[in-house]
Amino acid sequence: MLNLNKQKLFLIALTYTIFVYVICLVKVEKPKGVSVPNLDKLVHFGIYFIFTIVWFAYFEGLKFVTPMLKGVLKAVLLAFVAGVSIEFLQQEFTKARSGDVKDVYANCLGILLAVVFLYRIKKYKELKTVK
Repeated sequence: MLNLNKQKLFLIALTYTIFVYVICLVKVEKPKGVSVPNLDKLVHFGIYFIFTIVWFAYFEGLKFVTPMLKGVLKAVLLAFVAGVSIEFLQQEFTKARSGDVKDVYANCLGILLAVVFLYRIKKYKELKTVK
């Protein structure tokens, strides 16, 4: 198991958050020859799946032994607010990017799947401990 202290987890989560803001606010050229429908929505989904998990890890650690609701709610709220704020910033303050409500939906799906994933891990660890 990873032995990461709270300070390291915070640095990882903060670095990831800064990375997300930067890549979402700068102009990104689409790769030539790549034509995958709704690829950007899949990227949003993945980014916010990871976002939720990294912040949950900071709030609750990686042991999954305590009630997780408080940490999950904090991570979900932070991920949602970050996603909405980025879409707002794209719409209002960048010329190269535009805000899109469908991106927010993709973000929410990533957040939701991350929550399901976290609870499945907790359930698995509980079952493993009982044996």
